[in-house]
Amino acid sequence: MQFLRYFIFTIIFSLSTISFVSADGLPTEFNTAAAPEYGLTAKSAILIEASTGRVIFEKNADAREYPASMTKILTAILSLEMSSPDDIVHIADEAADVDGSSLYLEKGDIMRMDELRQGMMLVSGNDAAVAIADAISGNTTAFAAVMNQKAQQIGAINSHFANPNGLPDPNHYSTARDMAKIAQYAYRNKEFRKIVTVQEQEIHWLTPNKKMVFDNTNHLLWDYPGANGIKTGYTDEAGGCLTASATRNGVTLIAVVMHTDDGEERFTEARQLLDYGFKKVRSHSAYKKADLKRSIHVHDGQVAQINITPANDIYYPLINDEDSSAYSVKLDIPKYVNAPIKTGDKVGTVDILYNNQKVGEVPMLADRSSNRGFSFKSLYYVLYDSITDLFTV
Repeated sequence: MQFLRYFIFTIIFSLSTISFVSADGLPTEFNTAAAPEYGLTAKSAILIEASTGRVIFEKNADAREYPASMTKILTAILSLEMSSPDDIVHIADEAADVDGSSLYLEKGDIMRMDELRQGMMLVSGNDAAVAIADAISGNTTAFAAVMNQKAQQIGAINSHFANPNGLPDPNHYSTARDMAKIAQYAYRNKEFRKIVTVQEQEIHWLTPNKKMVFDNTNHLLWDYPGANGIKTGYTDEAGGCLTASATRNGVTLIAVVMHTDDGEERFTEARQLLDYGFKKVRSHSAYKKADLKRSIHVHDGQVAQINITPANDIYYPLINDEDSSAYSVKLDIPKYVNAPIKTGDKVGTVDILYNNQKVGEVPMLADRSSNRGFSFKSLYYVLYDSITDLFTV
């Protein structure tokens, strides 16, 4: 018996000193006794820091799985980029006849795009996802092609989408890593963040004139401190799926679990991942907005020079006990801009570098407007910049 205890102790001690290296090449030391992997039923999982995408934890993150309704993250962000909130959507047979979770759409219903999108993300309406796809691309096949193109642009290169809602299809698959990349991309959009934070909302139809209240299927929004998104998923084939985000003390994390044993485990395991991450990551204040303010020339503008400032202060997420020395920033801004330009327009970025590799960015925004017009100072800057361009290699 004493020998058996010694043997077990030796095995546990050996496991607890294992050093993992995440797929992005960043070394991460885990005390495996505290790491969540050994309690996860999820076949695939990942935890990232949202601003940089740095991996904090992963388990089979590149394994191909059905994403189920997490697919609607991509559908939602495409609808934000490719339509207007007040676009009118007419519900056709293709949407009304979809199986599974539903917004209870019927043929002939008419809705605004923003109401349809919010309803889709709240109740995970498969019918709403199809209606959005039809409105944007004409049919789900064409929309799926747009989804796949966007996924490739985002860097989700091991995914393929066959429909806008995540219903099972052999050609519809993703990975935990890819879903984290898609979620990180979508989370940068202010309107998307507002949509996925909503706990419940009254959704309105134009025709017929009716309204219904829906609760969000993401239980973490109700009982996990700091939870602010993003999307659930479940089918018999996919098991329990969840992409979950939360923010505490200036740190935002995104956890993805795929194919848990049941629908409730996805919430338990996402909590476990997030809890683990908040113990591992802290936020370091690097620059105030004013520290990086710059002036820029405006060509052919009534106002000849404006200031540009980062949209927010710059923070570095530090994992475990690392310091900030591996981080740096690089301003990617033009020498000048052409009028017209409006207050709040994006004019370049502050690129956040980790070991000289870009891991995040913050937009630089104009602090005032400049309408197109003539001023002597603007003319001077046109001439000055043109001459200096001649000597710039």
